[in-house]
Amino acid sequence: MEFNLCSFDEMLRNLLEKYEMEEHLSFIVRNIEDQFNFQSLGIYLKVPNTDIFRMKISRNISHTFAKNSIFTQSDPIAEELIHLKMLDIQSPGRYIFEKEYSHLLILPINHFDELLGFLFIDKCNEIFGSEEIAKIRLYASIISLIIQLDLQSNEIEQHRGIYESAKVYSHKAFVEKSEVIFSMMKRYNRYITVAVVKIGNFGNIVRTIGELATGNLLKQISYIIQNDLRETDIIGKLENDSFAVLMPETTSKNSLITINRVNNRIMKLPMMKICKMGWGMASKEDNTKNAEELIKFATHASEDSNKKEEGNITIHK
Repeated sequence: MEFNLCSFDEMLRNLLEKYEMEEHLSFIVRNIEDQFNFQSLGIYLKVPNTDIFRMKISRNISHTFAKNSIFTQSDPIAEELIHLKMLDIQSPGRYIFEKEYSHLLILPINHFDELLGFLFIDKCNEIFGSEEIAKIRLYASIISLIIQLDLQSNEIEQHRGIYESAKVYSHKAFVEKSEVIFSMMKRYNRYITVAVVKIGNFGNIVRTIGELATGNLLKQISYIIQNDLRETDIIGKLENDSFAVLMPETTSKNSLITINRVNNRIMKLPMMKICKMGWGMASKEDNTKNAEELIKFATHASEDSNKKEEGNITIHK
C-alpha cells in the first residue's frame, strides 16, 4: 500500500495535542491500520519495576490471548530483542503469537540500550516489502519516543511530589500516600487524623507583600510544621494557601495538642500580623470512606475557622 505522507503528517500533529500515553498508542495504531495490510498486530510494554512484558494494545487479537500473553526478560524473544535488532521471520518461524503467518516482524521499543517493549506485525499470505519494513521501523521509533517521554513525565511527576527541598508533598502525592496509610489504619482499627491549615486572606497578602515575600512565608510555615511532627506524619501542600498534615495512630485529642503547639509557633512569625490563618481537623470514623474524604472534612473545618472572630482551630464533627 502506498505510504500516505499527508496522513502521517496529520498523525504527528495530532500526537502533539494528546496527553496520555494510551491515547498516543491508539492513535498510532489507527494510523498503521490505514497505512498497511496486515493480519494481526500487538504492542508489548514492560511493566514498571518488573521483568514482565504485557500486551498493551492490539489489533485482530482475541481478548483472552491479549490478557494471558506474557513474556519475561529471560524468554528467548526478549533475549534476542535485547540486542535491539528487528526480528524478520518467515513461516515456519521460531516465534508465533496467536495466528499462523507467512511473514512476521518483531521490532524493539527502546531508549538507548534499554528494552522497553516490542511491536509485532504479521501477514497471513504475503511478504512485507522493503519499503513497508522501513515504514514500520519508523512507527516503532515513534512509539519508542512516546514510551520514553511517558517514563520521563512520570519521573518528573514523582520529583514534583516533593515541595521544594522540604519533605512536603504535592496535593496528588499527598493524597496517594494518605490513601495507603488510611487503608492500613482502617484495616487494623487504628486512629488517624488529618489537619489542614489555610491562610484565609491569601490573595490580599500576595498583593500586599508580593509573591517573593509570600513564598518565603510559606517556606517558614512548612519548616515549622516539619520540625514539630513525627517522622511517621506526612505533610502536603494542597493549594498555594494551604497545607495538610496526616497523623497516623493519633487521636484527635493528641493531634490537637500537636496542632496547638505548631499554631503557636507559626503565629509568632512577624508576617502573621497581617495574616488570618485557620486550622481544621478530622479523624477517622467507622463510616469514613477514604483519606480524600478525611482531607475534605478537615479543609471545610479550616475554612470555618477562618470565618471565626475568636480561635482558629475547628474540629470536624
